[in-house]
Amino acid sequence: MTFKAKMDDKKISVDLDLTTIKDVLQYCKPKEQLVLFKKFGLSGNKEIPLQKIGNDYGLTRERVRQIESQGLMKFRRLIVGNERYIKLIKEATKLLKSNGGILSEDNLISKLINKGNLDFRSEEIKLVLVSDFDLYYLKRNKILKKSFYLDPIFEDLLEKISKYCVEYFEKKGDSEDVYNFVDILKKHFENKYGNIEYIQNNVFYINLFKLIKGISVFDGKIGLDSFISVNPKTIKQKIEYILEKENNPLHYQDISSKIIDWFNKPVKVNTVHNELVKNSNIFVNMGLGIYGLSKWGYKGGTVKEIIERILLTSNRQMTIKEITKEVLKEKMISPNTIILTLQKHQDIFHRVGKGMYQIKK
Repeated sequence: MTFKAKMDDKKISVDLDLTTIKDVLQYCKPKEQLVLFKKFGLSGNKEIPLQKIGNDYGLTRERVRQIESQGLMKFRRLIVGNERYIKLIKEATKLLKSNGGILSEDNLISKLINKGNLDFRSEEIKLVLVSDFDLYYLKRNKILKKSFYLDPIFEDLLEKISKYCVEYFEKKGDSEDVYNFVDILKKHFENKYGNIEYIQNNVFYINLFKLIKGISVFDGKIGLDSFISVNPKTIKQKIEYILEKENNPLHYQDISSKIIDWFNKPVKVNTVHNELVKNSNIFVNMGLGIYGLSKWGYKGGTVKEIIERILLTSNRQMTIKEITKEVLKEKMISPNTIILTLQKHQDIFHRVGKGMYQIKK
């Protein structure tokens, strides 16, 4: 470990090729080291919030924040000008620019690690990025998740766009094509913020959507987390989504396979089948293990019940061919089963001619 300096941290220049970030932090005051180690999880533990650190050491959250700020300032002075540090910042800046100027904390750090040539752990990357003047760190708040962004984007604008998104979908009550919604946002904000570089960049909005609490993007649509179309959570919701997506009745085994393909999560065929049976008011059994949605007009029931409903609705005599055609829209069965049902229930179905039936009055 070599430091080309005196002990005055304003003059210290650290060679990161021969030292670790932990070595650099030895030149911070003990309380600054302690706060930075705990706040950024540099010892291999989880990050500890400032409030918790303060509680553990009898300090206010504000005092801990001040110590953190002082430690970051000193850390910044210690590493500024070093090649590894500059390379990391350049890579981060390049990634942010190519992604619309904003990325979630996890996404940016993951992309940097995947570069494979920076030789920093995720905790160390975050410390370096947060300490830099040219990158802006957005801490988690009530509206947005943790992220890094570039000037000239500013936090107030991010919050305004985020609030607009949530309020828009609360009012609409349904999801929207994601790029249609991007166009809506551009038109709404371009007059006031048209001078901001990223305000017309589609990628900026796509990455921002991932940060907004209460908003989900899925399969080309955007909406509130509560919308099944963008955030199907339960097995029932996933089944409903698959059927809506396919817009056609499906066998329960096919539904199971498509859930695995679409959501990349294992699911048992029996679990799917049980959910279909349990929610018969939503999923209609059409026979042969095939299910459709009741909202499509399928009512389900036994073959006798379906024939009876068809004849009552038509309020006329119908041929066996006509009856069969209508029944097969609701239940996948053999046409012979329909004939046998008509013959078996002569107390309900009255034969009025060759191959003609009506409901007995």
